[in-house]
Parts: sequence; C-alpha cells; structure tokens
Amino acid sequence: MYEELKEENWKMMNIKTFYLGSMMTNCYLTWNDDKNAYLFDCGGENIDKIMTFLKVNGLTLKYLVLTHGHGDHIAGINRLIEEYPNVEVYIGKEDAACLTEPELNLMKYITGVSFVFNGEFHTVKEGDMVGEFKVLDTPGHTIGSKSFYCPEAKMLISGDTMFRRSYGRYDLPTSSGEMLFNSLAKLCRLPADTKVYSGHSDETAIGEEKEFLSMQGII
Repeated sequence: MYEELKEENWKMMNIKTFYLGSMMTNCYLTWNDDKNAYLFDCGGENIDKIMTFLKVNGLTLKYLVLTHGHGDHIAGINRLIEEYPNVEVYIGKEDAACLTEPELNLMKYITGVSFVFNGEFHTVKEGDMVGEFKVLDTPGHTIGSKSFYCPEAKMLISGDTMFRRSYGRYDLPTSSGEMLFNSLAKLCRLPADTKVYSGHSDETAIGEEKEFLSMQGII
C-alpha cells in the first residue's frame, strides 16, 4: 500500500517506501496525478520492486533526488541509471564530490566495496525547485545535506537530518554538530502538521519533533 497526501484544489501526492541496500535505507517513491515519479535516494541495487511498481502503476521515473552523498543513500544509482537512462539525478552542490570520491561517500566502510558514479547529475542549493519540491539547505550530517519540501502536500523528505525522536550523526567527514542543530531548528519552523519522511526512521511530523528537540535542549 501507499499513502495519499491531499490538499484541496491541488493534485494528490502519493508516497511509498522501499527499503534498499544493506542498511535498509528508507527510499521514497512519490508521484501525483501526472504520473511523473520522484525517487528520493537509492541505497542499494535491489530495485526490482521499484521497477515492478512503476510498471504496474503506469508511472514514469523522472527524478532521482539524493538527500546527501553517503553510500547507504547512493549505492544503487548506477543500476538505476542503467534501467532508466533518462532519469534526472540531483544532489546538493556541496556533496557532489561524494559521487566520485569513495573516501567521502564511505561506501567501502559501509559495504567493503568502493563506489563511484560515472553518470551525469545536477547540483541544487537552497531555494531551487525539483519539480514540486523546494530545496532546503540542511547541512550537518554532511556539508551538502538537503531536505526537500512540498508545501502543498505538507511533506518533507529529510534524509539523515531529522529522524523520529532523533537526528543524524555528526562525527563523519564534512559533518558538523553546530550546523546540524541549526538545520533542525530551521526545519522546526515549517508548519507543525508537515509530515517528515527520513532515511532511517518511521514517519513523524514537524510539531512532534519540535517538541522533542525542545525538551532535549537542542533548539
């Protein structure tokens, strides 16, 4: 099953979670009435269920959107591009090097195998749009971490910045605790009923996480 997010006088936005790679990263397929689909992160090559779902539901995969450049979020993109060569790949400008530098994407640390992406991609920054999603700079877990916000659907894809009752690590290359906490405070300024879909936890809402982070003295 998948979830339907509706806003009056606006197209329906659907979302379905797929668990990819050795870390079973949450990777999200979203689409609306026009049947053009977004895949947020691709953490492993086990994409057969995604391919079947796209075909059965008559969806066209148009965007592959990477929340950041760690291996557990990018490991499957070479295979995905082989299957869907016309998909547009997006990543934060500051994390672009993660696609070609194994010491930054940490893939060898995660799986024991180095990873390099040889395809074309676009970089994004604060305020850019990828289809209906607005790019938010949310550095901290990595210097180029981005969140993607669709205000009409009240939906946020937060990557490894905001989790349910937790948040991303900040002891890795290019990470920063100060930046991460500032990014969490920034996300908490979104409407309280915004649903949050993260890389490694259950769905939550901005209002719930604002309360939690306030109680922890983080914001």
